[in-house]
Amino acid sequence: MLYILLTIIISVLLLLIFKAFQKYGVNSLVAIVVNYITAGITGILFFNSDISINAILASDWIYICLPLGLLFICIFYLIALTTHRISISAAAVANKMSVIMPVLYSIIFLNQHLSALKIVGIVLAMLAVYLSTRSSQKSNVSSSLIWLPVLVFVGSGLIDIAINASNAFYIHSKGESALFSICTFLSAFVIGIIILLYSVFVKRSLSIKEVVAPKNIIGGLVLGIPNYFSIFFIFKSLDANVLQSAQLFPVLNLSNVALSAFLGWLIFKEKLSPINLAGIALAIISILLISF
Repeated sequence: MLYILLTIIISVLLLLIFKAFQKYGVNSLVAIVVNYITAGITGILFFNSDISINAILASDWIYICLPLGLLFICIFYLIALTTHRISISAAAVANKMSVIMPVLYSIIFLNQHLSALKIVGIVLAMLAVYLSTRSSQKSNVSSSLIWLPVLVFVGSGLIDIAINASNAFYIHSKGESALFSICTFLSAFVIGIIILLYSVFVKRSLSIKEVVAPKNIIGGLVLGIPNYFSIFFIFKSLDANVLQSAQLFPVLNLSNVALSAFLGWLIFKEKLSPINLAGIALAIISILLISF
């Protein structure tokens, strides 16, 4: 359970860091790119054996790293866009509702059995995530922006499925899971550099001054270290076999919602409506049903 707890804590920390980005005017795109090279280097520093390039290139999972890295950086940025253009609630709902995709994958493709009680817990989990992040304010958002949360939902689900499938079929040791994480983060960094170059020299939506601004670099460094360990501890949680993957992802995401709501109230003085509180209570009930 220790790895599950660490995964939850670090995942919530990432959300708090994103919240701080908005407060201090950090450019999310630049910080996200810096974050991935930071995460990759962190993984290399904490890797406790020699890294063989030939072994990496010959691995079963190397071809998954590039598309997964693309998903990583795109979904991180789409979450930021959804937060800015729609609302934090919309981003949270889209991201956390994606829990249903790895659950269905685990049942259909990994033949994992769920009891009726756990199925009820998963159904309640979906409702809990929605209620926990539901805004009491009427939305004036243009319908043309609906694609943002839809892409966050699909992309986040695909990331969870890819991690789950990689762990089940392609990663054969704990050392490989660490290397897989490192290569995925470095792939995301390379893709991010290409995006930054395009933004600066072609689209001209960013200046070089913004790219090298100290607050953006520092923001990426602060984000990158916990970001590496968020993935590292997900693999550790899967390896521990305390919960089936169909149960693990709902527990992680729902705990993330509940703790984020509490810390948002405690640190940032965010108001929780009665509906939000009901959702948090329902999340706790669903976690108990899924876990036990």
